[in-house]
Amino acid sequence: MAFRPVFSLAALTLLVFALPACAQSNQPPAPQRDAIWQRDALTDDWGEFRTHLEQGGVTYRLQEQSEVWANLTGGIRRGIARDGLLTASLTGDLERMLGWVDAKFFASGFQIHGDGPTGSLIGNLQDVSNIEATNSAKLYDLWLEQRLLQDRLTIRLGQEGANDEMMIAQYNSVFLNSSFGFPGLLAADLPSGGPNYPLATPFVRAQFRPIPPITLVGAIYNGDPAPPGGGDPQLRDRHGTAFRVNDDALGFAEIWYSPDPDGPAALPTTYKLGAWYDTGVFADRLLDENGLSLVNPASLRIPRGHRGDYAAYGIIDQMLWRRPETKEQGVGVFLQIMGAPSDRNLSNLFIEGGVVWKGPSPARANDTAGLAATYLGISPVARLFSKELALVTGAVPYAAGELVLEATYAGQVAPWLSLQPDAQLVINPGAGVIIAGGRTSLPNALVIGLRATVTF
Repeated sequence: MAFRPVFSLAALTLLVFALPACAQSNQPPAPQRDAIWQRDALTDDWGEFRTHLEQGGVTYRLQEQSEVWANLTGGIRRGIARDGLLTASLTGDLERMLGWVDAKFFASGFQIHGDGPTGSLIGNLQDVSNIEATNSAKLYDLWLEQRLLQDRLTIRLGQEGANDEMMIAQYNSVFLNSSFGFPGLLAADLPSGGPNYPLATPFVRAQFRPIPPITLVGAIYNGDPAPPGGGDPQLRDRHGTAFRVNDDALGFAEIWYSPDPDGPAALPTTYKLGAWYDTGVFADRLLDENGLSLVNPASLRIPRGHRGDYAAYGIIDQMLWRRPETKEQGVGVFLQIMGAPSDRNLSNLFIEGGVVWKGPSPARANDTAGLAATYLGISPVARLFSKELALVTGAVPYAAGELVLEATYAGQVAPWLSLQPDAQLVINPGAGVIIAGGRTSLPNALVIGLRATVTF
């Protein structure tokens, strides 16, 4: 039965509340040092070896995220999908290790396994899960950071994904749809989907805080994270070691404003204005080199080239209410809007927003509940092309966009274990752009899932 796993998923969700209540009760018993539910990591301190490493400046982390998803209706087909991500990371405090003051390095790698629900079940543009990717073992982060001017200036150099630091909304991090981590507009418009999980690129970033409320950030990435070629770009850089530096550049600039973030009565607020620019050449979505429609029989079928692509965006993070005598527990909202030119992009508009409740009750101080939406707009020029093409081929024109509504609850069962049930309603999956199962129009889909995160 296709829905039998759904009942198992619901039963597992109950574990968020049923597993050891002593971990978060109001008056817990005195914890034992070796009690499994009190450990920071499932494998504990390795006989104090971890502590000795940290005292020497080395922090090691190993984490497994495993998911099961069920598409209940719509999309390509009903069914079950499972995927997972094993992440290993190493942080080095170079001041403790080598006496290099105010410097550190960081490295991380992935082992990606399973097949997520997007390609096989839903057919949407904005991936259901932010850990879905082609199965492989990959190097991801590899960078060195130097702090200067009493920590007012930091410079980072090496390899990372653009969404590690840029386009970040604080309150969207709990959601699982990929667009809440890396806006779907960039994934749709940039070569190979842009420098984004699981493909990082070489980069340099500077962050400067001239006065306490203001932070300036600038970064330059290699524009295409994968070597040239056809097929899946994740396979063209299968192990994350292409280290490409000779492609076009992708630059970011942001200004952050946080008025009185540490005030005793203030509710933290951050405003961000940003823009990105890619120096590559981008094909027109409608016209050829002679200005004729690409659908016109007289067309050369060679799209007009545009030098450069760009977008501007704004982000708001606002705490609306904070539980008395706490710092982070409370209700917050976020909003991000991004716009790009229509003539050279499949998507010219991206909007995301939502509300998050950190610590829904004093007894669940480390839990987070959230409700959010993300919208990926298809550019008017791309839609005009699809309409002209439909007159010739009979295909269904592109929809105006794809909308995803997500409800989630991340429950902290133990310091090393969290369970996160999640539900997403995908409206206009693929927006007519993705052809799946011979269909250019897919019915709205409802998918539910559960993610288990274990820190070893």
